[in-house]
Amino acid sequence: MPRFLALLLALLVAGPAFAQPAAQSSPAQSVVQTDNVRAELLSDVAAAKPGEPFWVGLRQTMRPKWHTYWKNPGESGLPTEIAWTLPAGVTAGPIVWPVPHVFDIGGVINYGFKDDILLLVRITPPATLAGDTFKLAAEANWLVCEDVCIPEEAKLELALPLAAAATPSDPKTRALFETARRNVPMESPWAARYGVSKTGDPTLVVEAKGLKPDTIGNVYFFPAEWGHVAAMAKQTASVTAEGIRIPLRKGEAKTPMPAALAGTLVLTEKTADGTVQQAFDVSAKLDPAFVPQAATLAAAGGEQLTLVQALLFALLGGLILNLMPCVFPVLAMKAAAFARLAGHERSEMRRDGLAYTAGVLVSFAAMAAAVVAIRASVGDVSWGFQFQSPVFTLLIAYLFFVVGLNLSGVFEFGNRLAGVGQGLVARGGTTGSFFTGVLAVIVATPCTAPFMAAALGFALSQPAPATVAVLLAMGLGLALPYLALSMTPALQRLMPRPGPWMDRLRQFLAFPMYASAVWMIWVLTQQTGSDGVLYALGGMILIAFAIWLLRIGSGSSTSASPGTWLRRGVAAAAVLLAFAAVLKIDDSPATAASASGAATSGVNFDGWERFSRARMTEAHAAGKPVFVDFTAAWCITCLVNERVALETPATKKAFEQASVVKLKGDWTNRDAEITSVLKELGRAGVPLYLFWAPGAENPKILPQVLTESMILSELSSIQQAKR
Repeated sequence: MPRFLALLLALLVAGPAFAQPAAQSSPAQSVVQTDNVRAELLSDVAAAKPGEPFWVGLRQTMRPKWHTYWKNPGESGLPTEIAWTLPAGVTAGPIVWPVPHVFDIGGVINYGFKDDILLLVRITPPATLAGDTFKLAAEANWLVCEDVCIPEEAKLELALPLAAAATPSDPKTRALFETARRNVPMESPWAARYGVSKTGDPTLVVEAKGLKPDTIGNVYFFPAEWGHVAAMAKQTASVTAEGIRIPLRKGEAKTPMPAALAGTLVLTEKTADGTVQQAFDVSAKLDPAFVPQAATLAAAGGEQLTLVQALLFALLGGLILNLMPCVFPVLAMKAAAFARLAGHERSEMRRDGLAYTAGVLVSFAAMAAAVVAIRASVGDVSWGFQFQSPVFTLLIAYLFFVVGLNLSGVFEFGNRLAGVGQGLVARGGTTGSFFTGVLAVIVATPCTAPFMAAALGFALSQPAPATVAVLLAMGLGLALPYLALSMTPALQRLMPRPGPWMDRLRQFLAFPMYASAVWMIWVLTQQTGSDGVLYALGGMILIAFAIWLLRIGSGSSTSASPGTWLRRGVAAAAVLLAFAAVLKIDDSPATAASASGAATSGVNFDGWERFSRARMTEAHAAGKPVFVDFTAAWCITCLVNERVALETPATKKAFEQASVVKLKGDWTNRDAEITSVLKELGRAGVPLYLFWAPGAENPKILPQVLTESMILSELSSIQQAKR
């Protein structure tokens, strides 16, 4: 689809070109000059012999920085076409395409030609062709592009005399044809095959045995047809004595992969005379027995869980989630509120615990319903996917900020704020307990605890009933400690007595909420750039201003006075303006951070390469140890693991001594390649850590919570194997 959208945009921009007078290319002639291309029809013979084939060429000389397209134009564009009008019996072959160039225009990858190119066509006159001369007429059309694309055409004509023997053309023209022939790929001397991974990505293997890997470089495969293989600017090929292996990505075509994958293989070779470029036409047969990479990754995922195991893992993961840093501030806040109930009726404590549990379970049920709905409509969904939306990130930053203000005592949810809230007080805090459970679930989604990854991977790949059951089990695990406390008198007796300390604790807990809001703003900057700070802080100022306006009028005895209504109106306008900032946030799949690369990403790439399946495959095929860190700026567990295990001086030194290829997959924004790897491994989110020892068939999946000693232990095994 992006290919067609890019082409449509190009044609819309170039619309006036279609209105150019046809007289520019009529009457037919051997040379036509358009606005951007000089087109010429040439022949390698000055006189043709009946029955003897010869070559003609469409020469295109382009303006600097402009280009035309190859037979497979890549992600956008159209190839040059020639329609012939020939005497009876004369035939013209297809265009013989030279080796193309790669054009990367704002991330759109095209294949084509620049400067000066000669497209060869073989002409075969019949032996019975009579007369003194015969005429070749060609109507050529092409798309020529720089910042805009313009369709152009030319009507060309060439008259050749007939003779008893063919006469070569002049030396200058012959030199052009010789250069063109050298640019045409030769037939590959090697057999080739390709396999398709479970995700649909093909891998090409050229059985070029005997190559010297240190003399071969710049390997690139141009697929001959659009659709089956995605155009990609960077291909990571591995060259060994057994041949060449090139991992590719599947294209946009909905049809099955072909029995033979055709294309042009280009490489450079160091010779005694210098570095030369070689090009070969390759036809690789589909090998059903060859299932590359994805099968290895899938094997690393281990055996599939049963539903009972997944439910148990989900319950344990939910329990441990209570100890994660993202959830702890909310639980501490709820524990302080529960301490206020000390000495109250036990039935009130039980109601409080049940309300909190209901809030957690209802939230997990809503999340399960959303997962099922999204999966049914758009496909795969992952744990924490909502934090890949800058809009959601900004809204959660607002939420943390407002909760912090409440804990600081700036306002109370239960007094007459904005003329509402009396009902909450009348219900004795049950509603507050319910929404505390909701808040606990919201802040828990960026975290992944032990046992959760396998359970979530199972849940998100199963039918709806199993998905709902596993997520509810996880919610029960999250709520279970507080539920047990509210139901067990023996545990209640361990709670401290109410006192002034509770107000101080409440105010102290505001600061973790403010810190969480700051963290969300930081995540937002990784997704949208520096503008996100302006929108977020501006919105928070407006929200605080609205709360102040409502608070100064909360003690007024004349709630219907003009001044009160004015304050409420201004406060409502301020809140609306704060939420209007959400409309300014770019919520597209590829946001500023992901487009600009590692330099601006919130994830630390110091000493790490950006993850790609091709690079992982290449390093593993070369026998190197590989460590892969799938992370995200919004994942607290990921950031903690980096500080305490992956980025310590000892582990950095160990990684270096073991010559480990370190790859980092940044999932802060949506990334289809990372998502596909997570799915293959049966995982639903980050963190995910893979360690591939040299020669190992499958990578080892490390726990979600890392320690320095754990990493050093894995790396020491490499050093021992070397000895």
